[in-house]
Amino acid sequence: MSARLSGAVASASPGPLRFSWLQAELPGGPWPEPLRAALSAVINEVGWPAVQQGERARLEALYRDFASLFPRFLAAASDVDRAADLYTLIHILLWRSTQDIGELKRFNTDVVLPFAAYLARHFPKRPLRPAKRAVPRIAYLSETSDLFSTNAVAKTTVSLMLGQHAIRAPEDWPFLYCIKQPVQNLWDFSAETGLRVRDLSGPTPSQMTRAILSQLEADEIDILIADSNCAVATMVLQQRPCRVQAFHENGFAPWAIPELDLAFMGITRPTPGLFDDRVAMHETPRNTASVFHCVARPQDQIDALRKVLCAGTGVAEPSVIYGFYGRMAKITPAYMALVEEMLERDPQAIFFAGGTGSIAMVVERRAASPVGDRIILYDEFIDGHLVSECIDVFLDTFPFPGGNACLEAQAHGVPVIWMQPAPDSEMQLVFTLRDERLKARDGADFVTLSLQLASGDKRQEHGAFARALVARHGDMTEQAMLVEDHLRAAWMQGD
Repeated sequence: MSARLSGAVASASPGPLRFSWLQAELPGGPWPEPLRAALSAVINEVGWPAVQQGERARLEALYRDFASLFPRFLAAASDVDRAADLYTLIHILLWRSTQDIGELKRFNTDVVLPFAAYLARHFPKRPLRPAKRAVPRIAYLSETSDLFSTNAVAKTTVSLMLGQHAIRAPEDWPFLYCIKQPVQNLWDFSAETGLRVRDLSGPTPSQMTRAILSQLEADEIDILIADSNCAVATMVLQQRPCRVQAFHENGFAPWAIPELDLAFMGITRPTPGLFDDRVAMHETPRNTASVFHCVARPQDQIDALRKVLCAGTGVAEPSVIYGFYGRMAKITPAYMALVEEMLERDPQAIFFAGGTGSIAMVVERRAASPVGDRIILYDEFIDGHLVSECIDVFLDTFPFPGGNACLEAQAHGVPVIWMQPAPDSEMQLVFTLRDERLKARDGADFVTLSLQLASGDKRQEHGAFARALVARHGDMTEQAMLVEDHLRAAWMQGD
């Protein structure tokens, strides 16, 4: 414990709170500003390394502890940056530790609602500007600004904007407001496509919020669409700068802020408890434009990765290469048990999994498995377009399925085996771009379907279907028209 924290604890009122990650006892409160500042620093020192390590039990425990403390950091207006930073940490702790939408809903009660109430007390709503044009002007507020990173949200948002380019006059094309500094690939893409990008990154959440509010005023934005329920988006929308405010959902759905009008559900189906009761939820299944689906990679890189896969397993000529890439937390023991069964039944098959997040469970399973020498793991970000040229069959995870990775794999002609979701699953929308013939009813069916695709002819048949399926949905105009219809209805309702 730092000397600064020790002194702050000593000066606060009694009523101790104890946590395993903190040597000192915390007073019951209220907490003076020096204690809030010192404890915030300690929480960051403990929390962010845990996020990097990715051990689920640790993430779950820290989420519970930090969420229980969060309301104590909402005392004065000057706490806003500290509170926003803690909001961000708690958000990622939950996202990295759970795959269940029911668990994600806790974020509303634990964090979103207390933060929204705090913002309402200290940061009043802005007066609405009168509408000045027949076609309302739109801005997307995006937390991601890299089109080729592990996070597919930027591609999803930009794809929808490209669809709107096709149905709007150039002077009415939407803006992309970037909370994080855009990387070069976004600027390059902007120059090629006419995408209107605003860099609104800044050193603190409050400074970014002020910059965004000023830019909304300068651009005369009528409709604001956030693609993330992040802290800065919450700070902006809670001041109601625009007549219509929407959320383009991408997996982490719960966001029960009062100043939201409608939500476009890309992955999660409309479900009670996600938003404020008056929010209109519309199904717009997540998709990306064809330009992002199948990006060519140099043949020497493809050959090199294939060589690594074969050399690492000792199988010179695999009968089939099963694979997965994405967030490794999606891999469960039940999933790995099915993978091991496939490898036991086909001695020439191998399995590759790559991506970010915790792999401790998978490593342990591999070490204890009689087929572990044919399981290759890579615990860093890996280029999905490269992997999709090297694997033969993509094994989708369950109960939390893949999203953009499955689209990319299918665009490269890789069939996707997927598990039929439970009837009450909130993740139904993500399965709209799947081959129904490769839907497994249960674990045994998952294995059977996967083994059938060891046949080259079967793979080619389903691969061609997968490529055609994704290509049909690569034109974003239809989805853009659907979104525009819902926005127009909300706009007219506001008149």
